[in-house]
Amino acid sequence: MNKLTTTFLLAGMILLPTAQALADGGCSTRSIAGKWMFATGIGRQSLGPPFPEDKDITAIGIFSVDRHGNAAGTFDATVQDFTFIPGIAFTGSVAINPDCTGTLTFVTTAGTARTDSIVLVNKREILGMTQDPLNLWTYQMRKLSGSRDRNHDAED
Repeated sequence: MNKLTTTFLLAGMILLPTAQALADGGCSTRSIAGKWMFATGIGRQSLGPPFPEDKDITAIGIFSVDRHGNAAGTFDATVQDFTFIPGIAFTGSVAINPDCTGTLTFVTTAGTARTDSIVLVNKREILGMTQDPLNLWTYQMRKLSGSRDRNHDAED
């Protein structure tokens, strides 16, 4: 192998990951626009009355995120030894940083407000956890197949 070929191969190996990251759009709020689902693990809640203290809770739902990070959706939740609550609506916002970390902030129709830490694992999966020490949650979010915000590539 001559020196020129070796130089091109090394340059390609160095630039290829950068080119791929640029092709994927990198980590940004715009990159997650579309329809998502989420499922929590079993978490602990301390929501206060009328909910019993220190009971496990789990939830599953669907939501949409626009290219600006505005989010809206619904979820069902089950509180241990207490109740099943269907169709809880929520609105909020998502922000993704260039390092693929971010936050999800939302308010439910029940008046519950929360901010979560999230990590964009890839363009179709996000992992999250609550920042509230009284209401412990972890969850996974997955982009639904065929989901794409029509305005995702449009100029702001």
